[in-house]
Amino acid sequence: MNPRSQCAGFTLIWICIAAVLPVYRVLPVSLKLAWFVAVLGLISISLVLGRVSRPMFPAVWLFAGFSALIATVTATDNAVVSENLYVGAQLFLLIGVGPFAMRWMVERNVRFTRNVGAAFLVGQTLSSSAGILQVTGVTILGSTVTQGRAPGLAAHPNTLGVLALVAILICVYELTQHRRRKVIFSVTVILILNIGGLLATGSLSSLLAGAFGILVLAVCIRDRVSNVLRIGIFIGLLSWLILSLTSFSESLRTPADRFMQVTGQTSAESTWGIRLRTYEFAWSSISREPLFGVGLSPERGVTFDGITVAHNIFLRAWFQGGLLLAISVALIIGAIAIVALRSMWIGESGLAAGLLVAMMGFALTSAFFEQPDYWLPVLLAWASLGHISREPQQANVSPVEAGVTT
Repeated sequence: MNPRSQCAGFTLIWICIAAVLPVYRVLPVSLKLAWFVAVLGLISISLVLGRVSRPMFPAVWLFAGFSALIATVTATDNAVVSENLYVGAQLFLLIGVGPFAMRWMVERNVRFTRNVGAAFLVGQTLSSSAGILQVTGVTILGSTVTQGRAPGLAAHPNTLGVLALVAILICVYELTQHRRRKVIFSVTVILILNIGGLLATGSLSSLLAGAFGILVLAVCIRDRVSNVLRIGIFIGLLSWLILSLTSFSESLRTPADRFMQVTGQTSAESTWGIRLRTYEFAWSSISREPLFGVGLSPERGVTFDGITVAHNIFLRAWFQGGLLLAISVALIIGAIAIVALRSMWIGESGLAAGLLVAMMGFALTSAFFEQPDYWLPVLLAWASLGHISREPQQANVSPVEAGVTT
């Protein structure tokens, strides 16, 4: 099979993966396994066939993949190598090979990002809509609100929150790029539903990460910032009308309510206090053994209560995988900071930079580690950095427009 045919086949599979990504955690076990195998299998095939290209800062990702392999055989304080293989292989493929495979797709297919983005928006908007319904008291696929927080079709409120955030950033960007009424209407509907989904989660981590991501995006597209302000005012007024004329707000856990809970000012235990305890536990273990981790599997990563893992990607990488894996995560975060500052300075790759900052901001306060549904938006955003299409008239078509016209 020639590279063109392979690229077309790979694109179709990635589109399916993107459409299912927001809901894959609630799939039956067999379908969940199929999705998971498709992700890692496609990255593996890309490596075997040589369908890889050089992303920005390739040494960072190569070192990360190397560190994942080293952690697999050295993070044995509380585990054995065979226990580490499952997570170690995921990390190696996702962060060691994924950026190269995704870059090849972006370079080979001018419509790749557009089509994958459209597929993601379909699945994510369904999940956000489910979260909105759950807040109003509807049970969907056996899931309902927990402490006023909706999981949508993502199985956990924080997962729904960060993926809704990705959709919101895409929509905000697209609204500044196009003037076609059909596209603007579609984007606006998707944006409102995902804002509702984000609010339904009560995820302060996602809200804070989103604020940084939107700030980066706004600076990068500063020549069109007036469009962003008009969009923000319009969405704000429309949201106020919806909240005023419906009962949705009565069931909603507002950001203020969540702040009170997170900081321990309600009867519920402070979630920030829980996070601090996981950090203290992880750091205590790191202090005793700074070179090698306790084990890569989630079971080995539990902290003070035997259930909760460290909610910080850097500490979790060091605690579970050892010093080399922690250094690789620090390098990835540093590289993202560099490209974000560069993008803001020259006004380029605003959406990719905003997404990267938002996802890493979320990773620093969440259980982000080896999960493919968290890493894939990062990998695609990274692969899109600085890419100049050979067919600009096609590349300018938005993800939403792709969904409307195909």
